[in-house]
Order: sequence, then C-alpha cells, then structure tokens
Amino acid sequence: MNFVYLILFSVLVSTMGLLSAQSFNEYGESPHNYWASDLEDPMSELLKGVRKGEISLDENPGMPLVRRLLEELQIPESSQILVFSRTSLQRGAVSPTNPRAIYFNDEVYLGWMPNGRIEIASSDPEKGFIFFFQRELTDRKAPLFSRDRVCIQCHAGSATNFLPGPLGRSVFPDSKGRSLKSVDTFELIGHEVPVHERWGGWYVTHVHQDLNHMGNAIAVKGNGELKLQKKDSSKGLDDFFDTSNYPVSTSDIEALLIFDHQVRMQFVLIESAYKVRQAIFDSQKTSSKQSSMDLNAILKEVTEKIVSELLFKKEFPLGEKVVDVAKVGKFVTEFKAKDKADSRGRSLRDLELKNRLFKYRCSYMIYSKSFEAFPEILKNSVFSRIKVIITSDSPQLGYEYLEAEEKKAIFDILSGTLAGF
Repeated sequence: MNFVYLILFSVLVSTMGLLSAQSFNEYGESPHNYWASDLEDPMSELLKGVRKGEISLDENPGMPLVRRLLEELQIPESSQILVFSRTSLQRGAVSPTNPRAIYFNDEVYLGWMPNGRIEIASSDPEKGFIFFFQRELTDRKAPLFSRDRVCIQCHAGSATNFLPGPLGRSVFPDSKGRSLKSVDTFELIGHEVPVHERWGGWYVTHVHQDLNHMGNAIAVKGNGELKLQKKDSSKGLDDFFDTSNYPVSTSDIEALLIFDHQVRMQFVLIESAYKVRQAIFDSQKTSSKQSSMDLNAILKEVTEKIVSELLFKKEFPLGEKVVDVAKVGKFVTEFKAKDKADSRGRSLRDLELKNRLFKYRCSYMIYSKSFEAFPEILKNSVFSRIKVIITSDSPQLGYEYLEAEEKKAIFDILSGTLAGF
C-alpha cells in the first residue's frame, strides 16, 4: 500500500513540475524581467538625460518635436515610410489623406501623424522592444513620454510569438484606410514575403513602374472579390495628401525593403535570445542530463533559425525591376554611411536592389546590440555555423545559392569588422 502511494506521489510531483514549467515567452518573469527599470534602450537613455536636466525637449508638439527627437535618436528623416491603413494604436487619426509616418534606424522606430501623438519602439539589448507614448497633446503637466503597456497588446501578440517586438502588416485598405482583409500568408513582414503581397495600405515612392506590389492602392469589392485600384505615384505623393505636413515627401521603396528585413530579423533575434536564456535558466535549476540535452536541442534549433535569417536563406526574388533609377533616394546614402567596411571597402550594407536586397547576403543586424548581448554560448554557436557554411568547399544543404566568391567576401567582411568572429 505504501509502495503504491509513493509511486502515485512521485507521478503527481512530476506532473506538477511539468504543469508549472515556465514558457520562454513569459517575458515579465525571471530570467527576462521585461518590466524591470534597468533599461539600456536609446529612448530610455534619452529620457534619463531629460530627467537629469542635461537635455531639454521643449519643442512644440507635432513636426518640431518629431524633428528634435529624430535628431536626438539619430534617426534619418529620409527613413520616412508612410502607412495609411488604420492598423495602429491611433487608428482613428490615420487615413489616406493623413498617413502615419514611421522613421527608423537599427534600434528605434518612431511613429507619428499630423494631429496625433508620437509613439516610439526602442530596442533594449536583452529585453526586446520598450514602448513609449506621448502624453495627450493638451496636457502640459504629465511627463512628455511614458512607458506604455497598451502597445504590448499588439506588439507582444501572435505575430511576435507573444514577445515584445516590432510589427508591420500588409492589408487590403478601403478609401478611408480601414482594413477589409489582411494578407494572411505571413503574420509578419520580412524578406521572405513575396513582393506582390507587400505594402498593402502603404505609400511607395522611388519604385520601378513594373514592380508588382500592393502599395499606393485602394481595395474595392467586386463579384465577391477584393481588387486593388492602384494610383499613379510616379510624380510623388502630393496628389494623395499634403506632403508639406511631413519632414520629407517620400516613402521610398529602399526604406520599405530595409524595414521589412529588419523587423523580421529583430523578431528572430529577440525570440532566440529569450528561448536560450530560458533554457540556460532552467538547466541551472536542475543539473540533470535531460536539462543539458534540452539546452543543446534548443541551441541547435535556434542557431539554425538565426543563421537562416542572417544569410537570407528564403529571400523572395525581387524581380530585377525594383527602383526607379531616374531618381536618387537620400535614404540609401544615409543607410550606407553607417557601414563597417573591410580593407577592400566592402560592407554588409552594400545594396544590390535588383533580384535581391543586399550584394553580400549576411544581415548587418549581426552587428546589433541585441546580437552582441546574446548569451556567449549562443553567439559562438551562430559564428560556428556561419563559418561552416561560408568556408566549406562543398555547398551546404539549403545554402547552395551562396557562390564561392560571395561566401569569401562575407567571410572577409565579418573577419575584418566583427569582434569575436
């Protein structure tokens, strides 16, 4: 009788342990501690300077304050991309005649529209994205920006595997910007998404007239189907809305393509860090052989996902005719200015913009603070896998698209510019 009792008790304890096991995306819990105050993202650092009196943000609400923030956060105005679908927190203020502008660099996204409040997503190396919302425009007493929990309802949803990350969607927008339907092939934008399914509800400038995309179009219903009525944007966006209400008048395709890649890449980096950090935490609690095996399995799975994304394994071909070469976009120059070049002047920010995004297919996000903050065991695993792929004499399965010359260039660039590689 006692023997049976002991067996039942043991099974019960084991079951309770399984039921109480913490998921990696419980971001508020240890070891992640998302809501802790020890933040190192650019916006938090800026606000620390404001509280200390070292920086003053006393510009008028609207474009003056936007421009000041872009300057302080080192975000180029040329990165402006414009979305007119009502898919954001302030959806009521967004429309085809009052699009929402998004400005970004490698670490921060700033969203704003005329007569709206500024929203900021700022990347902390370990925690993921921290979200800030400007106070009410008529309020002069509350702090100018506060860390916002409302944003998390969408930005830590299914598209980001319930982790705090950036978002971007393509939809079928009606004449008022309301979404009639989402493009459901992918929940999150990225370089894997077919071009003909991108930018529904967005304005696109500096684009080749023959490129098939969903931008600059309104969806209408006919015969039970949704069809897009595209508007001519070859002369700019002045016929759509008053562009003088914005810092610049463009929503260039180069910026949109970089945005697409970067958003998904950041999601992969965030998810990977959370998974491995959780696995390390769990293995330290129980030093069993099983926990060690679990950690190694997760490390292998995560490494392959990161490397696949870094090396553009599933990049959708752009189709040669991408950019209107008759126009010169300032964004490309400012994006390239942040490069880390090897001794021959080659960098991971060199754009190709014909059939693919980059000349050398390894993401510049490998230099990011998020990657730098990886647990050492994960970083070394990623480095080792990349080296196998780009130094092997025979093509690695799934990476046959990388030819010898490009692999050698990637190896040289990383060797000359990335500490620890």
